[in-house]
Amino acid sequence: MSNLSQKIETANDDLLKLKDALVESTTTLEANPDDESLLNEVEELSNKVEAATKTLSALKKAESSLAAKAEAVTATPKIVQAKHLGTPETKDLLFKHATAKFIAFAQKKTVDQVIEERYGDMPQVKDTYDLVAKSHVEVAMTSVSGWAAELVQDSTQGFLDTLKTTSVAAALAGKSRSLNFGGYNSITIPRRNPQTQPETEPAWVGEAGAIPLTQYDFGAETINRYKLAAITTMSREIAERSTPAIEGILRSAMSESYSTVLDTALLSALAKVEGVRPAGLRYNIDTAAGDTTGGSEALIADLKSMLQFFAANRTGSRPVLIMNNQVRLSISMMQSALSDFIYRDEIAQGRIMGIEVISSDNVPTDLVIMIDADSFVSAFDTPVFDVSDVATVAQNNADATPPTMAGDAAGAVGTAGEVVPNGGAMVSGSTGAAYAGTVSRSLWQTYSLGIRMVAPTSWAMIRPNSITERTAITW
Repeated sequence: MSNLSQKIETANDDLLKLKDALVESTTTLEANPDDESLLNEVEELSNKVEAATKTLSALKKAESSLAAKAEAVTATPKIVQAKHLGTPETKDLLFKHATAKFIAFAQKKTVDQVIEERYGDMPQVKDTYDLVAKSHVEVAMTSVSGWAAELVQDSTQGFLDTLKTTSVAAALAGKSRSLNFGGYNSITIPRRNPQTQPETEPAWVGEAGAIPLTQYDFGAETINRYKLAAITTMSREIAERSTPAIEGILRSAMSESYSTVLDTALLSALAKVEGVRPAGLRYNIDTAAGDTTGGSEALIADLKSMLQFFAANRTGSRPVLIMNNQVRLSISMMQSALSDFIYRDEIAQGRIMGIEVISSDNVPTDLVIMIDADSFVSAFDTPVFDVSDVATVAQNNADATPPTMAGDAAGAVGTAGEVVPNGGAMVSGSTGAAYAGTVSRSLWQTYSLGIRMVAPTSWAMIRPNSITERTAITW
């Protein structure tokens, strides 16, 4: 991100905070019109908002001038303007959409009104919300300018970018091929299978010699469309009194719960459940106990053995290590006989022995996984948010402890974190462990709001023998 883009982003954030503070102070002043200190506070905040608005406008004007100057010296006119992920145009768009929808519902306003009040100086929020709300969006074409449409597509990656510091899945998706379903139920990815040994293609051919036929061995992997979904409820009082900070509250709650559930499924050793979830990365993979020497010697021995596994199977073109944050810290603290920190500088750059590293608290502390990022493919569609105050919800989670949503239609308890088709305390007349003790709650009767997130999500390994793990490590 350029320095100017960073300044614009900071100015945007500062202006939004000032506007929130002004709204809160104005509301308080309306309730206490004779309070002179509040009046002075509102006046001071108004001046700050005006100054911040001018600063932001000046920065945006400077950015536009630089962009126009750059386009003027380009030989071929640039029809579609690219937007970099993480810039003010794409950062947190989905959270801003969800916040606008939530506040609009809580305050009985239109979404357009809320967007104008909170994000009036950020036109991309309104433009992209209009497109997200439609049932169909035309595909992007190089001959048609589609700034808002491009941002909608980028916003999904922007959503994943906000999870990278906590989620293995989001970080791994950033290092590999990431797709979207585009409304379809599955994606089929062609692949070329590894060559057999000895290699027979292509061949060295002498003068006038016949060029042999190269027979490629192709296969395909299908990624099915699954969904991660959750419902969160809160009282209207919380929603109404937390308005200035509600975007941060929603972002934090959704990011933490989404990344935890996502990584638990990704890093599991469970087989695929048809119609429910993809197989965990550790399902039916090469595994072995780590070297017991400890310290740097064990680290080197385990890395060698995992890379040898890739070499033997002709995979591993882009190895990535997945580990717990505590393991990463231990590596950074390893010292030589002369008390020098051996790997501190390299691990700080996200690498060890030249291999890229992903770390998260969602990874078990005694486990390290090496994966070929070129063989991992993920697919994420834009999460959809809905708000209601009249729904009746069954207050069961999916922890596999009765009463639970993790049950089948007959009421038998299923696997934690999964709800089978037609399962989960929704079938009337069932009396099994999944349903006994179920408590329903009316949002309308309890003066509450519920926000539901549905996120189409899936992944697959498109080549066999592209992942290995070491357990009980002693690094």
